Amino acid sequence: MAWQKLDDDPTAKWSLGSVATMAALIGIWSFRQTYRGAYSNLDVSQQKERQSFYPVLLVVLGLATGVLFWQQAGLVRYGLLTAWLLLLTCYVINFWLKISLHAALSFFLACVVLYMYATWGVLALLLATVVAASRLVLQRHTVPELVAGALAGVAAGGGLVWFLAHATANGTGS
Repeated sequence: MAWQKLDDDPTAKWSLGSVATMAALIGIWSFRQTYRGAYSNLDVSQQKERQSFYPVLLVVLGLATGVLFWQQAGLVRYGLLTAWLLLLTCYVINFWLKISLHAALSFFLACVVLYMYATWGVLALLLATVVAASRLVLQRHTVPELVAGALAGVAAGGGLVWFLAHATANGTGS
């Protein structure tokens, strides 16, 4: 099983630890900002509020990515680097359009899961679609914001999948 690999592979532990630490730090930051009144809600739905949120995301994810490159954590480091590039792209787009991070990240992850496990990947794509639809139902995003997020996520996920397929075929990237 995948969890057994954690016992044998220190880079897998660094990978899991980096991602878990990153998620915790971002969650704490968002909660603190919401509690202080700087953000109107935990999902940072206001476009102006995102101007202070994206830099925090980029720094924390950049640090986690740096740790994984330092640890030479195999191909997973390229996944985090691609996620960082996706967030940077969304940050730039956010100056003109409140792109849906939920849609972008959901579709990005769904593409990766589809590459790794086809059956689960189809389920992940359906789940990403439900996540995007929920953002519309909750009136957090408009259709163009959701489409932009989904396209950004699919482009990043597709790019990563292309890279992973070529890296594993050529024996590079680790």
